Amino acid sequence: MLIRNGSLIVAVDGSRMSIFRNVGEAFKPVLELVEEQQNPSPRSSELGTDRPGRSSQSTSPRKGAYEQTDLHQQAEDRFSREAAERIDQIARDSKVGLVLVAAPRALGVIRQNLRSDTSKKLLAEIAKAFGPHEAEPLAKMLEKHDA
Repeated sequence: MLIRNGSLIVAVDGSRMSIFRNVGEAFKPVLELVEEQQNPSPRSSELGTDRPGRSSQSTSPRKGAYEQTDLHQQAEDRFSREAAERIDQIARDSKVGLVLVAAPRALGVIRQNLRSDTSKKLLAEIAKAFGPHEAEPLAKMLEKHDA
């Protein structure tokens, strides 16, 4: 994949976001960490302590339970929405190319929350999870990726 020198690569999963700049050649990217954000992951007991609700029907002796809310997933989705806001800001403030690499679920949440003009500026969207300090494996994946 062609990633010009100076282009930004944003890697997001549910709990962290890293922004890299390509300081290498177009077909041989070398990534330098520019910015990093992390979503603190509190314990489940700190997120909420409610038990799932119960339901009963007056015409039947049956009782049912509502599904437990996944509080960790809600926190990850909230972080992905915040990442979308940051990507919008980067797209507004800079004229360089942007590549978005995100875990599949995070990518879906980010896509829903990106402004349409930001989506048009993205060079590529890649559904793949990478950690914050994984610049070398990310660069190798981008080098081999067909856009």
